[in-house]
Amino acid sequence: MDLSTIKNIIFDLGGVVINLDTRATFDGFAAISRYTDWSQNSIDEVDLFLDYEKGTISSEEFRAGIREMTGNADLADEQIDNIWNSMLLDIPLARLELLLQLSEKYRLFVLSNTNAIHVPAFNKIVENVSGKPNIHAFFEKVYFSYEVKMRKPEREIYEHVLNDSQLKSEETLFLDDKEENLVAAQAVGIQTGQITSQLDILSFFKNA
Repeated sequence: MDLSTIKNIIFDLGGVVINLDTRATFDGFAAISRYTDWSQNSIDEVDLFLDYEKGTISSEEFRAGIREMTGNADLADEQIDNIWNSMLLDIPLARLELLLQLSEKYRLFVLSNTNAIHVPAFNKIVENVSGKPNIHAFFEKVYFSYEVKMRKPEREIYEHVLNDSQLKSEETLFLDDKEENLVAAQAVGIQTGQITSQLDILSFFKNA
């Protein structure tokens, strides 16, 4: 990819900066569920998860929803949080080092569908790996769906990032692992690149 016209790079977090295993969370909830079949679910198909990512419900309401979905009213907050966070795996140090290198040439941002329980969990991973206190240390600005009350692939969230940070879409590259999020970004003129298990951000920029 030709990066000669790019001045700004927006990164997704899950599946791009931090490795994910969403199956671990569903398996965890299935193990303590009394009647809900979790086997066919995905994050983008459960209204409770979508509402939580958009910040329209609180963490307390989210946990109450999990208790209802599992039929397990005795679940402790900590148990729910631990299962919910089990999808968050590792962040290779090399990726964080790459971000620091890129920040010398580009303006870097995060645009992530995430929630209030996940944020301190992945910030702890960042701290353990890099010694820096949180993900904000690597970016000019971070946009979390639950804070801006919008989520990808809604057109409004891309427009919000462009307007809020005064970015020109044609000078901006967005990296995400999900095709629908990239298509939505392209619709507002943002250049895109898809990150996969075969093409992580280290390989992407090495080949650019």
